[in-house]
Order: sequence, then C-alpha cells, then structure tokens
Amino acid sequence: MPQNEEQSMQILTDTLNFRYDTSKYTTDNYRLHCHNFYEVYFFLEGDVDYQAEGKKYKPAPNSLLLLPPHMFHGVKINTDSPYRRFSMHFHPSLLSPDRRAFLLSAFPPFEKNPTQNIYYEPAEHFGFPIYFEALRACASKSERMKEQQLPICAEALLSQIVSLRETDSLAVQNPSTGTISQIIWYLNQHLSEEISLDQIAERFFISKHHLNKIFRKATGTTVFDYLLRKRVIAAQQLLINGSSAQSAAAASGFKDYSAFYRSYTRILGHSPMKDKGVLPPPSLSVPRGMEEFSLTPDSH
Repeated sequence: MPQNEEQSMQILTDTLNFRYDTSKYTTDNYRLHCHNFYEVYFFLEGDVDYQAEGKKYKPAPNSLLLLPPHMFHGVKINTDSPYRRFSMHFHPSLLSPDRRAFLLSAFPPFEKNPTQNIYYEPAEHFGFPIYFEALRACASKSERMKEQQLPICAEALLSQIVSLRETDSLAVQNPSTGTISQIIWYLNQHLSEEISLDQIAERFFISKHHLNKIFRKATGTTVFDYLLRKRVIAAQQLLINGSSAQSAAAASGFKDYSAFYRSYTRILGHSPMKDKGVLPPPSLSVPRGMEEFSLTPDSH
C-alpha cells in the first residue's frame, strides 16, 4: 500500500466489519472494551501501545494481534504521527460450516489458557499484506461480487493465520504478569459466581488496596468494572442464543435484574431485549480513537 495513502475505508455486513484506517491524533488512555466477535488486527505504522487482558504490547510494523471473543482489550495512541492499521471483526457464521472449526482454531481460547500467544511479528513473511489488500479490494466490487468474494477472502486470511500459529516460530511471547495473570484467569473462570475484593485478596495473599492498585495499572480499569463488562458481554451472547433476559442475567453473575439492566444499557447502549434471539446489527457509533469497530456498540 502506498505510504501516502490516507483514505480510510470500511466494508460492513451482518457478519463482517472490515476496515482500513489511517489517523493522526493522540489519546490519553487505553480505549478498553470487549465484544462477542472475533477480531484480527494488523498494525502498519504509528506510535501506539496495545493492551489485552492486562498484557501490554508495543506493536511493530506488520505485526498481528488475534483477539477471540470476550477478550478485554484496547489501544492507546501516543503521538500524532500517522497511525495506520487493518482490522477485521467477524461472526463465525461468515465462514463455511465445513471449515469453520479449522479456521477458528487460529484464535487461542483465552478463558482456557491465558498464557497462549496472540501477538506475532514480523508477520509480513507470511504474506499478510496481500490478504488484507484482497479484502480491501472487495469494497469496489458490485454487491453481488462482494457477497461472494468476502467470505472467500476472509477464509484465505484465516487459513494463513492458522499456518502461522502452526509454526509459531515468529511468535513473541509476552512476559507473564504473574499475579495479575492468575487473577484475570480466576475472574474469567468464575464470572457467574459471587466475587468480592476480600475474596480475591485473601485467595492471592494480597491487600485490597494493593490489589486495586496493581490491577488498574495492568488493565487500565478496576476489578469491579472488568467483571461488569465481562458479565454483560457473556449475557449478551446468551441472549443472542435465545435465553431470556432474566436467565441471561442470572447465568452471567447478576443477582439483581435491575442492576443487570442498568449495566447492560450503559455499556452496550441499548436494552437487553434488542439482542434477544438475533444476531446484533452492526454499529457505526464507535468513539473516535478506536481502531476496532466492533459489530456491537461498546462504551469505551
């Protein structure tokens, strides 16, 4: 792609949100969020820091991040130098049923193994720019051609990512954050249960004050806010799958429905009933500064 290319673009369907973005501005903090969709992020240039579940990354040009559903993540833009990136959010129904399990194996199951690598550099040796450019070219096609080619191009990209993860020779293992990684893993394993700061502090032999301090430093938010957002996204998936709002709230760890309703509306921007039994419609209302444009509204 030409270095002076400044034109952002987006392809938006019910199951895919593909973007090329270029921008020049800064952000003071990480724009943290999580969602129910798979995401592929390909960094081209800029001065940014990325965070995913308490782990920090400094993306290098042509590096790749793989973000499975429910992963808490975000970016901080440090300077107003050109920041260019591709991002692809997609729902599994985009993929052929025969190849779906194989292609989704590209994404590490975070809840089961939080130590698995999600960051790869330099990924251009696997030809990834070509695959992103093929998706980008679909924007200029007729609607009939776009409908046919988008799944093919997306599957080709994901197949190449599976190949990358198979070799894993280019993986950069991020240093473990020790106690924080264990705490985050514990929270994700017990989202539906009643969890208190006292309980976590006692379990990990740490004071509540120090717990809050190191958790905020690692993740950019509090333990309570982290739990709340994860529970809301878990409830959203249950609603999409057909659960009642009351059942989804209870199964996601909310003991009080009114508190669930308020949290859901604040974080996602709409009531739980909008998501019941249907694939949520794409949303364009993503705050300025986010390189990820999720298919569901997020409060960043």
